[in-house]
Amino acid sequence: MKKMWIRILVDFLIVVFFLSLIIGARAVMPPRLGIFITPKDMGLPYENIILKTHDGKKLKGWLIYSEKSKGIIICLHGYPANKSDILPVVEFLYPDFSLLLFDFRAHGESEGRVCYFGLKEFLDVKSAIDFIKNDKRIKYLPIGIWGYSFGGAVGIISASKYNDIKAVVSDSSFANFPDMVKSYYKNLGPLKYIFSYFSIFLGKYVFRSDFKQNSPENFIGNVKCPVLIIHSRNDEFVPFYHAERLYKKANQPKEIYIVEGPHTGLDRAYTQEYREKVKNFFIKFLIFEKSFYKDYYNKKVY
Repeated sequence: MKKMWIRILVDFLIVVFFLSLIIGARAVMPPRLGIFITPKDMGLPYENIILKTHDGKKLKGWLIYSEKSKGIIICLHGYPANKSDILPVVEFLYPDFSLLLFDFRAHGESEGRVCYFGLKEFLDVKSAIDFIKNDKRIKYLPIGIWGYSFGGAVGIISASKYNDIKAVVSDSSFANFPDMVKSYYKNLGPLKYIFSYFSIFLGKYVFRSDFKQNSPENFIGNVKCPVLIIHSRNDEFVPFYHAERLYKKANQPKEIYIVEGPHTGLDRAYTQEYREKVKNFFIKFLIFEKSFYKDYYNKKVY
């Protein structure tokens, strides 16, 4: 009888292992969602651009340039999505700011087959920074980040590495990636621990890296610029405690903006309150603060 139960357990674990392998493969190779809207559809001037990452990927994006802008915002989409999904959400920042949107590797129209969930996507952000620094129209504009969900997480990681980023708005980001793997299997009850264990184990084998290394809570303490954390108490996918952990570990100046509603949809982003909160944050830390310190040093006041 004991041998039979051991055999059943072994067979069960083998099935779980291969199911985790299949599910994991689908997760790291997200479906390519089509571009359903462009800046032209919204009456915005834009240029198609190609960003080149340091590890050889070509990413497709849009530059929405405003001659009136005193800052530029790099806008980062979620998973699995593309730049067109967030365009209606961030268009309100124009023309006060120029906007740069692109598809992460393995998403939208960009190259790449594998999503690294933050382990390499900061290189995608670096390619956007490099593009800005090489365009004479925008090279001197202070750079901000607006990111949603996965994009918010990558925004935090990127800001910890690149001092060119002067302000970050992170909407609905996770704090700890292994926790998100467990959440992914939440409908499986206690089995979620077994599935998540195998998934994290396989991730280490495939990526040759520990998934803990792409947890934003491990990076946000190194972010030197101001951070605005936005999160819903009703978020059914990324629990609110992720925002609390990020906010607790962030340096000053930092703000948290608590909203309502589900994780997807971003209906809150179309409200006047949300738009004023985000725009005023960028105005304060990209325009006002920059001009203040510029005047300060030009006058040589010590």
